[in-house]
Amino acid sequence: MNKRKLLIRAAGYLVFLLCLFLALRSSGLTVADISPDTIRSLAHDNLALLLLIMLVIMTLQNIFTFIPLILVITANIALFGFWTGYLYGCLCSVVGSTLVFLSIRHLFHDVFVHSKMQQFREKIERSGFVFVLSGRILPFMPTNLINIASGLSSIRTSHFVLATTIGNLIYGLVLSSVSFSLLSAASHSRLYLLLAIFAVVLAVVLYRLRKKRTALSSSGQ
Repeated sequence: MNKRKLLIRAAGYLVFLLCLFLALRSSGLTVADISPDTIRSLAHDNLALLLLIMLVIMTLQNIFTFIPLILVITANIALFGFWTGYLYGCLCSVVGSTLVFLSIRHLFHDVFVHSKMQQFREKIERSGFVFVLSGRILPFMPTNLINIASGLSSIRTSHFVLATTIGNLIYGLVLSSVSFSLLSAASHSRLYLLLAIFAVVLAVVLYRLRKKRTALSSSGQ
């Protein structure tokens, strides 16, 4: 019975991914076409459709990382404005990351259990929340690898989601500020530049705390 449920969940997950691909393919969008004008034209200025299209693109970006994040964030800000685009982009990133995390933990754990992901899984076992948080803020490894390694570990789902949310809010703020500075006049970008600087400083502090904690854990052993 449990095996049957597992197969049903796996089939549902694969169908979901297939729907995302078909939705993106039927739209005619390619990576080169991800621009505010193209997406707005495709959605016919329908807000609900705009949100849906960007959700599909952001979810695919977080699952497969073949779409440049800065490109998607720039499109979000151009379409919805700075704060709405920034927050919606972070929400979609959390959704995509959590989807991969849960699918690895409950559906495809055995597929990756003997892979090279184990070295990262061991790090997450020692300091799960801090590792995921610093990985989101300082992208020293692709986001989908963090998702997979976390799914293989015993980190709590709530800790993974919280660390991912906080990390995406910080890292997303940096990218959004850069994108907005490129889109707007210099006279209007000072506030966002200051926010970006604050986010970078915070990221450095968190990285040093993580490094110090890792050193203490190593010395304790």
